[in-house]
Amino acid sequence: MNPDRRTFIRTLGAGSIAGLAGCSALSGGDDTDTPATDAEPTDAEKTSTPEPTGTETDAPTDTDAPATGDGPTVITMKAAGADIWESTDLGHFFFAEVSGDFDARVEVTSLENTNPHAKAGLMARAALDPKSRNVMVRKRAGFGTSPQWRPTDGAATTSTTSEAGAPLSRVEGGTMNDANWQRLQRVGDTIRAYGSQNGEDWTLMVELTADQIELPDTVFLGLAATSHDNASATTAKFRNLSGVEPTKNQDLGSPIISGSVSVDQAAVISGLGAESSPTGATLTGTLESMGGSDTVDARFEYREATASEWQATDATSLSEPGAVEVDVSGLTPRRYYEFRAVAATGDQEFATVAQLFSTPSGSDGSSDQGPASSSHVDPSQGFADMAPWLDDDTPLVVVDEPTRESLAAATSIPGPRVVVFETSGTIDLGAQDLNVRNDKCWIAGQTAPSPGITLIRGALKIYGNDCVVQHIRSRPGTAGMERGDGWQPDAIEAVDETTGNVIDHCTGTWSVDENINIGYDTSDNTITNCLMAEPLNDATHGKGEHGYNSIIGDRAKNVTLAGNVYGLATDRNPRLKQGTETVVVNNLIHHYHDGMWADPETKHSIVGNVFEDPQTDQPNIFGDGSVYAEDNVQNDDADVPMIGDGISQLDSRPLWPEALEAVSSGEVKSHNLEHAGARPTDRTETDKRIISHIRNGEGGVIDSQEEVGGYPELAENTHSLDVPTTGLRAWLREQAAAVEP
Repeated sequence: MNPDRRTFIRTLGAGSIAGLAGCSALSGGDDTDTPATDAEPTDAEKTSTPEPTGTETDAPTDTDAPATGDGPTVITMKAAGADIWESTDLGHFFFAEVSGDFDARVEVTSLENTNPHAKAGLMARAALDPKSRNVMVRKRAGFGTSPQWRPTDGAATTSTTSEAGAPLSRVEGGTMNDANWQRLQRVGDTIRAYGSQNGEDWTLMVELTADQIELPDTVFLGLAATSHDNASATTAKFRNLSGVEPTKNQDLGSPIISGSVSVDQAAVISGLGAESSPTGATLTGTLESMGGSDTVDARFEYREATASEWQATDATSLSEPGAVEVDVSGLTPRRYYEFRAVAATGDQEFATVAQLFSTPSGSDGSSDQGPASSSHVDPSQGFADMAPWLDDDTPLVVVDEPTRESLAAATSIPGPRVVVFETSGTIDLGAQDLNVRNDKCWIAGQTAPSPGITLIRGALKIYGNDCVVQHIRSRPGTAGMERGDGWQPDAIEAVDETTGNVIDHCTGTWSVDENINIGYDTSDNTITNCLMAEPLNDATHGKGEHGYNSIIGDRAKNVTLAGNVYGLATDRNPRLKQGTETVVVNNLIHHYHDGMWADPETKHSIVGNVFEDPQTDQPNIFGDGSVYAEDNVQNDDADVPMIGDGISQLDSRPLWPEALEAVSSGEVKSHNLEHAGARPTDRTETDKRIISHIRNGEGGVIDSQEEVGGYPELAENTHSLDVPTTGLRAWLREQAAAVEP
C-alpha cells in the first residue's frame, strides 16, 4: 500500500473524543437508545425567520458589549452544574423572551470536556425555574449533536438517544456526529430540531408535537450549557447566532460555581486539513478574520485521539488573513490524532472544533489471514463477513488503563478502528451500558496481558455494524440495585437493526435480562465459541424470575450460533423469536428448564447440539417454528423428547453458511468446555468454576453474583504491544491463538 494513500479528516464533537456510554439505566438511559431511521428535512424548514421580541427579566446580567473591529461575533459561556437532565437543571442560560413562532440557529465552535456529558446548545423553556419543561439541541463533549426535552414541569428528561425518545428520532442512532450547527424551530404547536455540518444543509433530528411537549406562546429562548461537573465550569463558545437576540443570562438552578457570558469579536481560523505520513503530518488552515487586531498568532494543537494533553506547534504571526501551514513530526504509525487551530490576539484565543486524521502504517499490504481458530468453529465461518473493512492502515486505539473512560474513548472513535489493550483488569462500567455506536470497531481483548479484561456493572452494547468483539468477559450483576430500580442489563448484545457483527470467544454471565443476544430486525450476525452461564434468576428484573441465557430478536436473519456453551440457566438457550432464521450448530446446553425455543414463522438449521441435565420434561427443541434437525443428542438418561410436537420438521437445511462445517455431536462437550469463553487458556477463577460445574454436573441457577464470590478484582498488569507494520489481520489472529487452546 502507498503509505500516503489515507487522508482521514473528520470533525469531532465540540471538545474531544471521550466517554461513550450514557447515563445510568436508572435515569432513563441518556445513551441507551434504539437506532431510528434517517429522514430528509421537511418543507417547514423553509419558513422565514421571524423577528424575535425580547423582554427584560429580573435575571442578573454580566454580558459585555461587543467589541469593535472586524471578525465574527463569538459568545463565550462559562457554565457549571451537575447536568441539564432528569427532572431539574443545573447550568447557565443566555436568553430572551420570544413570543409565537421562532427559528433560531447557532454554530457551537468549542466545548471544554469537563465530562463527556457536558453539553451546550440552543434551548427553549417555558420558565426559568430549573424544573421547567424545555427543549434543547445539545452538543455533548463526548458525543455528537442530538435533541433532548422535558415534556412537563418536573418530569424526567428524555432524548433521541434514550429508550423513551428514540422512536421519535429522524436520524440513525438518534445523534449526528458531525453537526456543529444547531437549529431549533417552532411553527404553531410543533417544535423541530435540526443539525447541520455547514449551516446551510439541515437534517431534521426530531419533530415534537403538543403530544410530546406543549410550550406556552411566550418562551425563554437562547443558549444553555452545563459542565456535568459540580466542581468545575466548562467553557462553551458559539458564533453565527440568528433568530434570537439574547439580552440576559442567569444560572439554571444553583450551581456551586456561577456562570457567565461574554460577547466578543474574534480572529478565526477555518478550513482545516491534514496530509499524513506514518510518522508526521502537514496541518493546514486559513485565517479567516483578524478580530480587529493588527496581528494574529496562529498555531496548531494536536494529540493522539485518546490522550489528555495537547501538544502545540510554534505560533506563526500573521498581519493579514491567509493560509496557515505547519509540519508536525514524531507521530506514531497507524493511529488517530485530533488537531485544532488556535488564533490568538492579545489575551483572547479562539480554537476551532477538533478534527481527526489518521497516520498510515507504511505497509506494502498483506494478504496473510493468519492462523484459523483452534476451535472447530472459526468466527469467519458464520454468515457475518468478519471485518471486511480491516486493512494494514486501519488505526489502532490503545486502552492503557482499566477504566470505563479509557475504553469508552477508544470505542467511540468515528472511523474504522481496532481497540487493543496494554493493560489487564476489571473495568467497572458504573451501572451504565457501554454503547459502541460507530461502525467498524474490532475490540481485541486477546491483546491484553493476563488475566485479560472483565467488564462489570453494565452491558456492552453494539450499535454499530461490521464490528468484532473477542475475548471480553462481561458480568453486569445486580450493581447494588433493587427490583423496581429499572436495572435489567444484558451482558453483551448486538442491538436492533445491526448487521455483520461477530461476537467470538466472549464470556457473558450474571445478566439480569439475557447474557449474549442478537437484536430485532438484524442480519448476518454471528456468535461463536462463547460461554453464556449463570444469568441471575430472581434478581432485579421487573418481570420477576428471569434466569435467561440468550435471545435472538424478531425477524433476525442469517444468525450463526456455533460452538457455544449455554449453562446454568432456566430458559432461552437460545430463544429464536418470531420471524428469525438461524443456524444453531455444535452447542452444549447444560442444566436448563427450556432448551431451544423456536417461535412461529421461523426457519432454523439445528445440527450437532448436545443437551444435558434438563430440569423439566419440556422437549429440547420446542415451539412452533420450522426446523431441520440432525445429530442432536441427549447426553444423559433424561426422558426428554428431542423435538416438540409443535415443530415443523424440514427435510433439508433451510439456510447454512457456505464455510461452516459441523462436527459430530460426540465431540461437542469436551471440545466446547475446552475452547468456549474468553481466553480459554487464561481463564479467571470465575470461568474456571463455571466450566468445572458444567463438566461435573454441579452448581445451578443463582439469584446474585454474591452467591458465587461477587465481582472479580483482576490484576492490573501492563505490557507494550509490538504491532508489525504489515499483516494486521494475521497479527490479531495470532494474538487470539495465543490465548486459545
